[in-house]
Amino acid sequence: MVAGQLVPAAFKYPRVRLAGVPIFLYHGLIDSEEDAAPARERNYWIRGTQFKEHLDQIRQSGYRVWPLEELWHEGRGTPSTSASQGNRWQAPRVALTFDDGLTSAYEIAYPLLLEAGIRADFFVNTASIGKPGFLSWVQILEMQRAGMSFQSHSHDHVYLTWLPASALEGQLRDSKRILEDGLGKPVDFLSVPYGDLNGRVIHAARYVGYRAVCSSWSWPARLGAPVVGRVVMNCRTTIGDFRRLLTGSPIPYVARAARACLIYFPKRLLLRFRPSPPPSGYVAPVV
Repeated sequence: MVAGQLVPAAFKYPRVRLAGVPIFLYHGLIDSEEDAAPARERNYWIRGTQFKEHLDQIRQSGYRVWPLEELWHEGRGTPSTSASQGNRWQAPRVALTFDDGLTSAYEIAYPLLLEAGIRADFFVNTASIGKPGFLSWVQILEMQRAGMSFQSHSHDHVYLTWLPASALEGQLRDSKRILEDGLGKPVDFLSVPYGDLNGRVIHAARYVGYRAVCSSWSWPARLGAPVVGRVVMNCRTTIGDFRRLLTGSPIPYVARAARACLIYFPKRLLLRFRPSPPPSGYVAPVV
């Protein structure tokens, strides 16, 4: 599809659409149902075939995928220098993001993205780079050369709201510095582990130099805002669900928001009495 191409005539948008841009959030990918995924994260891992269906649906629906940086700067009224000119913004937009920096991002997602000619943003924990089950610097740099973007998921995969001010700032500053040194370019966006976000984390992120913080609040994003909502994909997301979320149908978003509210407050209360878990990610099985 060329820039500015109109939506295919056979495709129908919902009559009522939410404002904003859908930014989808993925975690791990598997090749088949038989592949192992961490038990506590199994709901957030999807099959590679599902991800390919999502890419096909984006194309068939007339949407264009753009890096988060370009979308966010456009929302601020300051297009990035890499943004092409012309009528590219006439087509509806979407962004794809991945959290945790897992090896499936390289082994499964990356080839599918290359085949589709699509760029995505990958948020990594710098303490995990090179560990079993996680991206290595060699893989990260190869993906960056192919047009993929890398941003921060903090240094360790921990609950940021629990940390004292000095430790919180260290998590955010160390991750930013390590990534910028390794990538050779600015790192402007932070994704918070576990979706654990409050005003103190937002303030700390802006203080150390991030332009925006990405949450896991499933709602179309208001571009240019200090907090960027992302729509979480999981193993129960059908292609029909994905299409409705992509096109801004209110029903699935309202249902997700209601479910999140029911879960959020009991979870916050529970977390006050539990220690922070170890860094999350895929651990290669012992053979």
